[in-house]
Amino acid sequence: PLSLYLVFTKLLGFERLLLMKKSNVRLVAHIIPLHYEITLRPDLEAHTFTGNETVTIDVQKATSSITLHSKDLDITNVSIILEKKSIHADKIIYTDKLETATFTFPAKVKGGIQLSINFRGILADNMRGFYKSKYTVEGEERFMATTQFEATDARRCIPCFDEPTHKAVFRVHLVVPNSKTAISNTLPSEIREHSAGFKIVSFAETPKMSTYLLAFIVGDFEWIERKTKSGVLVRIMTIPGKKHQAKFSLDVTVKCLEFYEKYFDIPYPLNTLDMIAIPDFSSLAMENWGAITFREVGLLVDEKHTSTATRQLVAEVIAHELAHQWFGNLVTMEWWTHLWLNEGFASYIPYLALDKLFPKWKIWQQFASDTLAAALKLDALENTHPIEIDVHDPNEIGEIFDTVSYRKGASVIRMLAEYLGKNTFQKGLQFYLKKHSYKNASTIHLWEAFEETSGKPVKKMMEIWTKKSGYPVISVNKKLKIAQQRFFSSETSRRKSKDRTTWPVPYSNIKTSSWLKMNPGETGMYRTNYDSTLLVKLQKPIESSKLSPVDRLGIIRDLFALSEAGLAPTTRALEACLWYKKETEYIVWVEIVAGLRQIGNLLAGSPSEMKFKSFALEVLSFITTHVGWKAKKNEPDNDALCRSLVLGAASYFGNQKVISKAKELFKNRNKTPIPADLRNIIYSTVIREGSEKDYKTVLDMYIKEPMHEEKNRLLGALGATRNPKLLKQTLEFTMSEKVRMQDRNGAFASVLINSYGRILGWKFLQKNWMKIGEAYGDGNHLLSRLISVLNRNTTRESYDDIKKFFKTHSAPAAERTILQTLEQIDSNIVWLKRDSKNIEKWLKMRYS
Repeated sequence: PLSLYLVFTKLLGFERLLLMKKSNVRLVAHIIPLHYEITLRPDLEAHTFTGNETVTIDVQKATSSITLHSKDLDITNVSIILEKKSIHADKIIYTDKLETATFTFPAKVKGGIQLSINFRGILADNMRGFYKSKYTVEGEERFMATTQFEATDARRCIPCFDEPTHKAVFRVHLVVPNSKTAISNTLPSEIREHSAGFKIVSFAETPKMSTYLLAFIVGDFEWIERKTKSGVLVRIMTIPGKKHQAKFSLDVTVKCLEFYEKYFDIPYPLNTLDMIAIPDFSSLAMENWGAITFREVGLLVDEKHTSTATRQLVAEVIAHELAHQWFGNLVTMEWWTHLWLNEGFASYIPYLALDKLFPKWKIWQQFASDTLAAALKLDALENTHPIEIDVHDPNEIGEIFDTVSYRKGASVIRMLAEYLGKNTFQKGLQFYLKKHSYKNASTIHLWEAFEETSGKPVKKMMEIWTKKSGYPVISVNKKLKIAQQRFFSSETSRRKSKDRTTWPVPYSNIKTSSWLKMNPGETGMYRTNYDSTLLVKLQKPIESSKLSPVDRLGIIRDLFALSEAGLAPTTRALEACLWYKKETEYIVWVEIVAGLRQIGNLLAGSPSEMKFKSFALEVLSFITTHVGWKAKKNEPDNDALCRSLVLGAASYFGNQKVISKAKELFKNRNKTPIPADLRNIIYSTVIREGSEKDYKTVLDMYIKEPMHEEKNRLLGALGATRNPKLLKQTLEFTMSEKVRMQDRNGAFASVLINSYGRILGWKFLQKNWMKIGEAYGDGNHLLSRLISVLNRNTTRESYDDIKKFFKTHSAPAAERTILQTLEQIDSNIVWLKRDSKNIEKWLKMRYS
């Protein structure tokens, strides 16, 4: 792994050699692509494709060789046209490590030339580059060809200058069967007959853009469409039989696009926007300019079968990808080091849109319980990384598409927006986008834009937040003296750290004559550690709801985190949980349930396990009865979300009434359909508490179910069983052809987070590692997400075994994830050893 290689080379004094190697990773700057003319012909039966392209390039320094990116392609012919003369390359040299092809010519060339390349490749099933996706129409199995190029996979489809700064204009031609629909970034400008049974679809030229934003899709599609107020044609495209699930997405897309055009004061740059649901897709979505691709669960909504959580997720994913049409597509990061300029903003801006579109969702509250919570959790590890991090190798690039780039990025942006004021923040964004349209930008350009519009020292304040790892915990005592230090969730990491960073924190609090709450609205990227005197004074404002839901959430979240870190006893957090027994707000319960589950995971199999479950059920007792099983007429979405959350938690901790009701509803599902919001908890409860017959019923339901969202619910439930034989069956089924590769992680995770399946699941992964690695492919982010689930382990034996395994088994693009996972396991071990006796004593006093 390059990250470890850096350490060793520094120790050996090879820094200069390493820097020389790094400088060669990127393509030379004096060969500039201007225009691509691309023709592709995918063979949907043989699962191959052929192509040819003419790339107009500006060679600014005389050279006899041209290097561009190419991976897994067979380049059959290369020539250049110079002054109307065609010159063939006399040599093609592939460099696998750099994923490049170098063409050498008999003489030096300079100036404007046209590079002509013929090539062919395979439509693989690894969901990268130009790949195949399987679907069924009226019982017939079919295949489509589709693309996923971010970050460095355009080179798997076309030889190209595959770096963000090498922007160019693209004109695409697709040769496809007459019966198929062809989609690219722009609308077709011409469709003509090609040969018997085939047509050639030519698309209008794209704006000037980066290669990773190209898209080509060929398959069977139906769609619904509508135009925005400014005349943009929006289409939601699905495989046949599913367009009835596109109505919600069409409405959200049109309204969101109109909102962004007004907010950014920049029209959407194209006249078309296609939103395409793909059966096999590694991420939830990809922001290809004008042709955004989605996993079906990220785009489709069925009025009868989609849960509230999924409907909100769909809206958020759409808003995220539409934000990219400005942040990423119109203005693109100069290099992947500045990925957060794309992903951080595309994770923050959607909350502005959704708050406008769905005010009853209280979406900014969910920012605190979702986006900020995830950022605080990952960035509390020693093995995190700065928001801005130098990356070089494609595997390194793939690894930074993580919570830090997305959610910490969004969290520091929100902190800055609150500091500057919303109007000033908006003006800064508009200035930045207009100044750098169709260009590339770095973080410094953003700070300059905000300084220009605000007059405040934004660069000085924000550089630490983006260039340094971690964030502070601010301690406050009864004399209101405050101090900060870097917060580590792991006591081991904290004790060995020498980090003395001081973060510039926009300071604020809520203060009355009797109590103090730091970080009102949880807008700051930090935790608060109150001394015991100040903390106990917060009990009444919590119980009486004088504090806002977000502030109530922040207090309990920090207490759980401080417990893990060894900065406060775990029993302090448990005592505080009792202050929330009459709590009714969903976002607060998100934190409480997460904290209870984390401690429950630590205590699984210990003498304290059953007493802790009794405690958890006591905390949940009021809210479980309060939410009930039936939705109230016109109830807020957050109430529906709260119901599924707390009933699921009550079932997990052993509430027999909830378990019995879940079984009853499952048994009667054919007479009375189960509401979509309750299916997750009912399926999981039935599998966990039921029989082998119940397991087989759910498995059969999965096999027959056509809807992606419902299949995910059913598959995830299969891992909840306590039966070792059935757990093994789940793992083996997950690797079968009946489960799409994109969905396997969910099933593996359900087994690995189950204390009864943890060891069995890990042994299965070890045994099948080569097969799993081959399926995911090199650098696929699905692999790192799978590894991260191992962090629930709590024993030194599991720590040693996992560490030993990955010393001899490669996990491309997951090296940092492995270190993070091991750090979290070590933290679990230390936490349990430090506090288990006190927890046991506290629980005995309460439940003797």
